[in-house]
Amino acid sequence: MKRKTPESSQPKATRGEHQFYAEREYADSIFRDAIGDRAASIAALKRALEAMPTYAPAILSMGSVEYQLGRIAEGRELFQSLLSLPKQTTDIRQIIDEAGTFLTQSKAYEDGMALYRTAVQRYPEAPELWDGLGYCAGSAGLYEEAVAAGQRALELEPENQRSVNDLGWTLVRAGRFVEARETLERAVSMDPSDKLAAENLRFCVRKMARRRIGKAGKSRAARRGPRTVR
Repeated sequence: MKRKTPESSQPKATRGEHQFYAEREYADSIFRDAIGDRAASIAALKRALEAMPTYAPAILSMGSVEYQLGRIAEGRELFQSLLSLPKQTTDIRQIIDEAGTFLTQSKAYEDGMALYRTAVQRYPEAPELWDGLGYCAGSAGLYEEAVAAGQRALELEPENQRSVNDLGWTLVRAGRFVEARETLERAVSMDPSDKLAAENLRFCVRKMARRRIGKAGKSRAARRGPRTVR
């Protein structure tokens, strides 16, 4: 039996009813995916968007599916549509960040950067989006933009230890080892149990030792001049 939707059974459904149908179909898509029925999961997502094209969780999931299926243009359009939803949309900043994280982890850096750059203009006070921009930019090798984004995230949320660690690692990748060490030392002091921050700090210190970088940030080996090759 065909599942009823607002269009087929209630053409004059209210916004609340449309959202109910969208939420129901979205929940069904999650269940279908969990039991391995991918086709049924995608079908449920499509029904969710038919019921309510602006339902952000379904846009995020369907956009991810489109990218995974190689329909890049369709996925890009869905993700970009998140940026035009009303600012009061439930969890919209988190959902945009999840879309950006998906793109970064999929190595779709150009699309990820485009999404995050627009997102931080629309939500300039959202530290999670600046942090996401830094993550994407760093993964794409755009280290200076990554550092600037990480610094902005910390300006907005200075006690966020994870962001401190992320910035420290970005500084390592940018080759700014003295700043990186200072930042990572702060991350470790903020949460001594954070094994990732501690390992990042050890890695930074080892890099500095190999390059013989002092506290002033200069290479001691370089000041001695080039070695004579025998």
